[in-house]
Amino acid sequence: MMTTVKSLTWRKLMKKLLLILTMLLFVLSCGTPQPQKDLETALKALQSGDEKKIQELYSSSETLDNDDSAKIMREGYKKLSYKVKNTKVEGDKATVNLDIKSPDLSSYFPEFLQKGLSIQAANLGKSDEELTKMGEEFTVKFFLEKINSKDLKFSEKNIDVVLKKVDGKWKIDGQDEKNKEILEALTLGFNKLIESLSNLKN
Repeated sequence: MMTTVKSLTWRKLMKKLLLILTMLLFVLSCGTPQPQKDLETALKALQSGDEKKIQELYSSSETLDNDDSAKIMREGYKKLSYKVKNTKVEGDKATVNLDIKSPDLSSYFPEFLQKGLSIQAANLGKSDEELTKMGEEFTVKFFLEKINSKDLKFSEKNIDVVLKKVDGKWKIDGQDEKNKEILEALTLGFNKLIESLSNLKN
């Protein structure tokens, strides 16, 4: 079943994460030239977990839709918190410094893997379709339980978000190494899980 989870469930989750980041870039590029204000607008939309609010910031018809994998992200973002410390604008570059606290779902990966393997062993002989469904249901249930647990683990960091002005529009600088930390926060640690699964595959 873990093979099924890797090939399908994680692919869907990665698609959601990429859409979220694309949405964030869209917000920043379409707002007024005030990086801090634009960044906060995007973060507040994610915090709300409200599909309509997120949809208002994104022109595509597909964002955090109502499929089960999206529930993990929406519920996780409700636990997101941040505080902007300062913003520096120097020409076509801006740096927004903030304290950010986000669920760290990667800390549960060993437990997730162990339980997934146990379920797989208990269901040998089932069809790929059955295993796919079981894998998706298990993944969503597992992480939603963690998100809603009073013992939810968080990652707390002070980070810099670097933006640049391109053709008069502010965008997150995808080439700046510092922005890896905002990526990690907004993926709720799933980027580390995906890397781990890729290593298992190799």
